[in-house]
Amino acid sequence: MRLTLLVAALLFVTLSAYAPHLSAAPSAPEAKADSTEWENLQVLPDSLSRDELIGMMRGYADGLGVKCGYCHVREDGEFAFGSDAKPEKEVARGMIRMVRQINTEILPAIDRSTDEAAEPQVDVTCWTCHRGDAKPRALPSPSEPQR
Repeated sequence: MRLTLLVAALLFVTLSAYAPHLSAAPSAPEAKADSTEWENLQVLPDSLSRDELIGMMRGYADGLGVKCGYCHVREDGEFAFGSDAKPEKEVARGMIRMVRQINTEILPAIDRSTDEAAEPQVDVTCWTCHRGDAKPRALPSPSEPQR
């Protein structure tokens, strides 16, 4: 129980510190105009509107500090969004699944009823671990002295 509260507290502090950064979004190239017939969506719902999909992609890009080309292939000067040629795209899908499971299954299962200072659940995002870096950096454990 003590470890659970510690993890929840650390998660809350981390998310609170970085929440203001989540709204800034890098620009993304234009997607298909007025179409919701997406090619090769495997993790995200294909019912997303163009604006919803672009918004999600911008959030992912911001969380990792990358541009579209980090996961998506460019062919003849245009992005081939349906292509799976870059392994980073499959890693991103796995990360999306992981974050979804944390937010829908793991965090709601934490018993917060005994913690008088408990805040409402705050969801995990790419920013939670990546903090704008494509490869998340390890943080020192609380027991390690600061250098």
